Amino acid sequence: MTTWIGCGVMAWIDEKRYREDETVLIYFKGVSLASMAEDLSARNRPPFAYGNATAGDDWGVIMHHMFSREDYDEIDYRELCPQGAELMVFVPNPCVAKAHGPKAYHYVDGQASSCIDYEAADHVGEYWPNKMAPLITAAGLDRRSKTYEEQLTQLICDHLGLPALDRDTITVDRDLVASCY
Repeated sequence: MTTWIGCGVMAWIDEKRYREDETVLIYFKGVSLASMAEDLSARNRPPFAYGNATAGDDWGVIMHHMFSREDYDEIDYRELCPQGAELMVFVPNPCVAKAHGPKAYHYVDGQASSCIDYEAADHVGEYWPNKMAPLITAAGLDRRSKTYEEQLTQLICDHLGLPALDRDTITVDRDLVASCY
């Protein structure tokens, strides 16, 4: 599933051996690339790809495997989002075995702002905040469309001003990727 993450996010992973369906993509700002990499590594999810270091209010990007050999627990991304920071986390295939749809999570200042389940993107619940629900509802996307996931992701990317990924600005640690599989 390489095309669902709009903004050209995963298009650069074109070899199936990299299991792109188990890749988590994080856009971040208000925190350094070094800090994000260190925090992910401390949680047994060393990043295998990242964009150039950013400054100020620019969005950075980092990617890691959803699971590690030692750990199949989910990461609490709130812990990676200190005061003044913002994260947009895309999980293309949160449950490979059960074939659940993608999920996306927006965090601001260490709190979940929007939890978007692509199977019910406009859902809002007591424990499932979704400040983007009105935006998603207003867009009127057709869930039956073959391009629904791409359209929804592009809507999110456009709304937050997330930049498209550029192969020339992404560094990939192919050895780390290969060592995981």
